[in-house]
Amino acid sequence: MTNRVVATYQGDGESHSISFTPPTPGSRLILVVTAWFSVDEAGDASGPWVEDASVIALTGGSIYSKVAVGDETSVSFSHEDGPTHAVLYERDDCGQRVFSRSVMSSQSSLQTTSVNVPALAYGQVFAVVAASGDSVAGVTWTQGLVQHHTASGDGLQSGFAFGPMPAPGSRTWRVSDVPDGLDDAVLIVVGYGTVDGTAPTVPGSVRATNIEDDQITVEWDASTDDHLLAGYGLYKNGVKQGGDQVGTVFTFAGLTMGQTYTFGVDSVDGAGNRSAKAEIVVTAVLDVDPPTVPGDLRVVEVTHNSASVAWDESTDNVGVAGYGVYVSGVKQGPDLAGLEHVVTRLARATSYTIEVDAVDARGNRSERAEVEAETLAGADPGEAPGVTATPGREQITLAWGEAEAGASPIARYEILLDGVVVAVTEALSFVLEELEAGGTYEVGVRPVDEEAVRGPVVSVVVEVPAADWLPVASPVYRLGGWAGNARDVHGVTWVVEDEDGWSSSALPETLSADADAGDGGFAGPGTYGPRIVTLSGTAIAPGRTAMLAAQERLTGVLSAAGVGVLHVEEAHLSRQAQVRLEDQVEVTDRGSYAFEWVLTLRAADPRRYKRRGVHAEIVFEPAQTFGHATVVMDGDYPAIPARLRLVGPIKNPVIGIDELGLEIRSRPDTVLPDSRYEMTFDLGTRAVWAIVPPEVWPEPRPGRRALEVFPARFALGPGPNTIRLSGELVEGQELSPRLVVEARDAWI
Repeated sequence: MTNRVVATYQGDGESHSISFTPPTPGSRLILVVTAWFSVDEAGDASGPWVEDASVIALTGGSIYSKVAVGDETSVSFSHEDGPTHAVLYERDDCGQRVFSRSVMSSQSSLQTTSVNVPALAYGQVFAVVAASGDSVAGVTWTQGLVQHHTASGDGLQSGFAFGPMPAPGSRTWRVSDVPDGLDDAVLIVVGYGTVDGTAPTVPGSVRATNIEDDQITVEWDASTDDHLLAGYGLYKNGVKQGGDQVGTVFTFAGLTMGQTYTFGVDSVDGAGNRSAKAEIVVTAVLDVDPPTVPGDLRVVEVTHNSASVAWDESTDNVGVAGYGVYVSGVKQGPDLAGLEHVVTRLARATSYTIEVDAVDARGNRSERAEVEAETLAGADPGEAPGVTATPGREQITLAWGEAEAGASPIARYEILLDGVVVAVTEALSFVLEELEAGGTYEVGVRPVDEEAVRGPVVSVVVEVPAADWLPVASPVYRLGGWAGNARDVHGVTWVVEDEDGWSSSALPETLSADADAGDGGFAGPGTYGPRIVTLSGTAIAPGRTAMLAAQERLTGVLSAAGVGVLHVEEAHLSRQAQVRLEDQVEVTDRGSYAFEWVLTLRAADPRRYKRRGVHAEIVFEPAQTFGHATVVMDGDYPAIPARLRLVGPIKNPVIGIDELGLEIRSRPDTVLPDSRYEMTFDLGTRAVWAIVPPEVWPEPRPGRRALEVFPARFALGPGPNTIRLSGELVEGQELSPRLVVEARDAWI
């Protein structure tokens, strides 16, 4: 709450009090008061405040201050009966009073006062002008003061201003256009702050980053200062080159080829204190010579998934800028400044060739030194114990015990169906749904540890119960417990005589307005309208009661607001769509045992989906910062929805589809710090969700702001889809990020 205008005040009478929220301990409270004649002592519950300036006239004023304890909530003051104006400030850059001046003039139209600002002063100046004439709202100030508050009362006009401490030396504050008062006008100026005598730190690591025959670019690490770092001075052979600059890069131009120069850099703070110079000696010759090969490259330590290496410093005719580390020929991130590095995310019991080269500012790289490192053998995860598989209606419920961890804790379990991974879970149970009635399946569970090392698969062969209906024609249409072109368990035969809207495509629908592609929308035609499916036919029951019961079951298959899944089982393929009732179910009796029926359904999503989805997982390979997987889609819908789940740790992630040449790219410096942080991308709805630890935020929240690019047409298409994940590693994290891809084949 420091560096604020705490309160403004206007009152009448003898006694006054200003209430406010407690200040930050150690900050300075500054009270500027104007009134008729003098202002008496100001104070709070802990005692009086210090009077830093005062003037007594028909229009008088005072400035009081104190260092806050932190429990102050009010300040009181008094004066002879009449109007008063006040402003209360809180500042963290006003450690002490540096100077104060107060003047009174019978010529109120021009107020002036001069002060000798001490050298190396740093802080703020507070001022007030008061007169008994007209409003002072239009007055002008000098020396950087800005009037921020005016007040008007019975015979008292006040203007309050403040601004930064000016440069050292004699400074004159002038207030112009003060209206002529009936009597005297006053001006009070007080400066608070510190007298800064400490210079900034010396610029660090001065280096030549580009050397040519006639110019040399020098860079350095930023300095720090206890108050305000103002800039840097540049020197060539001891001579300062122009004024100070803010940045940490400078190019010395107009040099003579072959001549050697001494370049220096110092830093300066807001009070004018200068640090010592940091210097570098450079010859103006285009650098084509690489550094020497790093010496004595050695393996310091290995674990089952990492190797630590170290090396001796290289030399260069100009200067070594850094070192590159390579594993099996792949560079590991940017160049390093130090002489050691830990390579993480390696496979267990595997030998790697680790190389290191040196690079200078010109980009010349040395030959590589190399060393062999073999990671330790670590135990793989154990199998999931006690796997059980319980069949149900077109589903199997799997359950198991916690697997024994090996060299790394268990992170998740893969669910396999007929030898193919179809899902991943962190729980100890999973339900496989949308299976074929009467089918026989091999289901399995495989533990995976945090390093993506997989344990053995425990498999069970399960037979799903047969359907409670018998097909009488193809295809079979099923919605909830109802089946068309089938004889149900009650002996009712449902014959679909006419179908419209399922086997035919939904009509194209042109968007009414263009959408911003950068925001995930589509422009122009390119979507499809809702699919209306109308099924009609005849039902034949074994008796009158069975017929009436069949009619009730059909009319109750979906409520008016309910949602169901329409399954269509053809000879070669089973597909489905989520539907609602479009109209009332029509039933017309045709005798005692038969009736005609019409079922009209509406699918807002016109796609027809395969019952079983596709699952793929992408991880960074050892010593890599990218991974990929190819997902083959058999449907003919041009933009098949999918769900992408990105799990950290990763920095600046990029997800791409090779066949489209499109990327989902994060904003710079986006980080998922560890595996508790996730982002999900719904390619159907274009929604992006961020998932963070519950103590940070308890539920998923919108995550699109973390993206720089999310192309409107980023989606899977028919045929192969090569999906890539790339990004940077997160410092201190040894695990790999994961991208989980879940999709279903879709048809128009």
